[in-house]
Order: sequence, then C-alpha cells, then structure tokens
Amino acid sequence: MILNNLKIFVTVNTASEFLCFLAALIFLYREKSVAWKLFIPFLLLTCCTELAGIYIREFMAVSNYGIYNVYVLFECGFTSYFFFYLYKSYHYKIKWLYIWVAIFMVMYVTDLLYHDFSRFVSTTASVMSVVFVLASLYFYFLKLKDEHFEPLTFSAPFWWVSGTLFFYFGSTACNNFLDYLALYERITFSRSIRYVIFNILDIILYIFWSYAFICRYRQRKSSPLLG
Repeated sequence: MILNNLKIFVTVNTASEFLCFLAALIFLYREKSVAWKLFIPFLLLTCCTELAGIYIREFMAVSNYGIYNVYVLFECGFTSYFFFYLYKSYHYKIKWLYIWVAIFMVMYVTDLLYHDFSRFVSTTASVMSVVFVLASLYFYFLKLKDEHFEPLTFSAPFWWVSGTLFFYFGSTACNNFLDYLALYERITFSRSIRYVIFNILDIILYIFWSYAFICRYRQRKSSPLLG
C-alpha cells in the first residue's frame, strides 16, 4: 500500500525536476553569483510544489489550482530576474524589469478576480510564456551583436536560455491549440496528448538547464573570480 502510494509521486515531471535540482545542488553549491545560486531554492520549491499538487489532487481529492497559482508568482519573479541578470552586461535598464513585473501583477490579480479564485490563472501564464519566448529571442539577438566571442557549446547562459525557449514556446503552442488537442484526448497508456507534450518539454527544459549548470561550474573552475 505504501509503495503504491509512493509510486503516485514518481512521474516524469517530478523525476526530471528532482534530477535538475540535484544538478543545481552539486554544481552551483559554491557559486558566487546570487542569480545562479538562486536556482537551488527555486528548483527545490518547484519539486515541493509538484509533490504538494499531486498530494492535494490524489489524496485530498480537491482542486490543486491554488498552489500552482502561488507558484506562478515565484516562476515569473525568478525567471524575469534571471533574464535581467543575463541582460545586465548589455547595459539593460532595470526599469523594464519593474514595468514587466507591474504589468504581470495587474494581469495576475485580474485573472484571479475574474475567475473568483477558483481556476488556474491560465491567461496570465500564457502571456508570461509569450514574454519569456520573446526574452529568449532577444538574448540571442544580443549575442549575435556581441563582439566578445564565447563558444556556445560551453556557454551556460546560452543553454539555459535555449531550454527556457523550448519549454515556453512549446507550452504556448500547446495552450493555443488546446481545443484541437482535446479532440484526441486519449492515446497510448491512457494519457492525453497535452500530458505527453508537456512531459517532453519538461525533459528538454531540465536537461538543458542541468547542462547549463555544468557549464557554469566549468567556467567557475577555470576562472575562480567569476561571479
């Protein structure tokens, strides 16, 4: 009985999140940069949120929208801050970060009130995904203009942004075609196409992020003053 209950918590999402958290813990533990080191608590929060969401859904038999609505705040805050950290070397002004966060909070509160706090803030999450896709593309644009050569194979920011772009672009496309995917709700192993797509996106995201942590570790070892 206990073993069966534990199996409920072991999914593609939870496994990939936990492995990425371990990678962050191993490779970023001695990191000097606050932005990079924040991945450790953020990924721990991600793991805890996923496990709590499963527990609420499976054992309490109630909606788990609430916990994911709270998590979206941390997801937006951390990801936005990390993009700003990557942009800083290109003289990016912090006022744009403040403006985006203010717009996000207005959408978030409006979304909650519109649905009487009873549903996931899907509209806000969709807009956030589009913004992060554009932010990723903007990073590529800055890289192309950058005269400083950096081999992308071992570039931690490049791999983090690439994973982020894949995930948010894929999730945006999936959400936009949600009605179409609903026509083919059940496929192999009684899982929806949307469920399978998001599992694939999760795997890509966390593999890319884990490799970014390894690259960051290599950079820090080769340059002890890196911060």
